[in-house]
Amino acid sequence: MHEGAPPLSDQDIETLAAASGQRLVREFAEKYANLRERVRRLPVAQAKDIAVQLSCPMEVAQVAYLVNLDGILSVKEAVSIVSGELQRRASVGEDVPNLSSNILEFSLLEGKWIEYIYGSFVRELELRTRELSNLESSGDVEAPTVEKGIIVISARAKLAKGFILPAIRTWLEEHPKSNSEDVLMAFGPAVTKWKLGTLKGKLLQLRRRNQALYRQLRKVLASTSESATVDAKIAEIDSIVEGLGMDLSNMNPDAVAHFLVHIAPRQTGRGDRSHYVEMGVSSTRGGKAEPDMASPFDFLERDVRLGRRRSGTERVAYLSEHIGRVIRVLKYQGNPIPDCVEKCILEIRDRLHIQNVPTEEIIKKSKAELIDAPAERRDELAARIVVEFINSYAIGG
Repeated sequence: MHEGAPPLSDQDIETLAAASGQRLVREFAEKYANLRERVRRLPVAQAKDIAVQLSCPMEVAQVAYLVNLDGILSVKEAVSIVSGELQRRASVGEDVPNLSSNILEFSLLEGKWIEYIYGSFVRELELRTRELSNLESSGDVEAPTVEKGIIVISARAKLAKGFILPAIRTWLEEHPKSNSEDVLMAFGPAVTKWKLGTLKGKLLQLRRRNQALYRQLRKVLASTSESATVDAKIAEIDSIVEGLGMDLSNMNPDAVAHFLVHIAPRQTGRGDRSHYVEMGVSSTRGGKAEPDMASPFDFLERDVRLGRRRSGTERVAYLSEHIGRVIRVLKYQGNPIPDCVEKCILEIRDRLHIQNVPTEEIIKKSKAELIDAPAERRDELAARIVVEFINSYAIGG
């Protein structure tokens, strides 16, 4: 959606939601089948070691190992999430029977959700949020026109109802006696990249900001003359604000979806434009929140050639920053971190015609390092591996 485009109708959003739900069903079927088949081939000794170290059932350890192998989360983080859901179910009287087959089935279902939420869901949300970021500038959100207010509200509704809501409803259906606070604890850390404790500490403040933004937009819309479109948007705002005002455990799914839209990091280079919205790290071109690189490998080649003009720590700093951008773009395109590194190394070798380099050995070693590293350090480690390859084989010293 761009400024001046007509807002989506409820039917349009329902169509988007239905398509999102269908994609979710297909993706979940594939993820579940993939995890189940790989669990059968997993060496028992490795799962046993994890189970002993982290004091968890071996079936939980098996799935956590695969989640880590896919570059989604560390083993410890995956075990924590699966074990946390085991405890939640016990606390609401929905205990998972203490039988190997039942615990494995439960762990596979939770592993499917972890891989979805921390993988494709977050990547897709980051891509879709860029569109919204371009609408939420300080002047526009603090004192928007009626037309701009309607566009911002519609853009948020498109993202909340057309993409996030189907996932939330499915999560609630598959997690017995769960509530909106459980949803926020499941999706929130993945969306914000915050630890669970940090998220809990900020929830109330972020909710007030979300309500304040919508009240500001409502005030602008209420100042215009009678209009069926405006009246509908005001009613929509009132419903969202009321939903956000409920206890965290009693918010309706629609309000939770809007809340997740609000707390999703914004990628923008125009500064902190609104005290209602949390902005993320700058990643822009031409003042717009959009990918830095239309062709990441073209820019990768350019960065290596420009890196040759620098030396010492200046070169390392330059390459680290720019290679980090390439890694992020590749991640947005759906590539796991180990594959990002492999593609960068192979592209550099082929584009710069580098010969007699043990690329297979380097790639194998890098993948092992990345799998062993904590999830929060993998991006930095991936960039460092590529920079070291460039220094050793593409530049020399």
